[in-house]
Amino acid sequence: NDSTCWSKSLGYSCCKSCNVVTIDKYGSWGVENGHWCGIKSDSCNIHTDKKCWSSGYGYPCCSGCKVYYIDHAGEWGVENGNWCGI
Repeated sequence: NDSTCWSKSLGYSCCKSCNVVTIDKYGSWGVENGHWCGIKSDSCNIHTDKKCWSSGYGYPCCSGCKVYYIDHAGEWGVENGNWCGI
């Protein structure tokens, strides 16, 4: 529903999927059909925590510091079989 879409006021529709590509001060963003779209945090269960950068991508922060992967977003670890931000 575009009437409750936060990115509509910025000129972008909301995504149908929950695949986060990047995050900025407005929220989480994805790309669909070659166009940027805003991701609804409520429907995608994304809880942004300013202390945890990876929460905007839908992942918790790690309690440890062992890095398994690095991408454009940052450093990633694994805890209990799940990805987490470091």
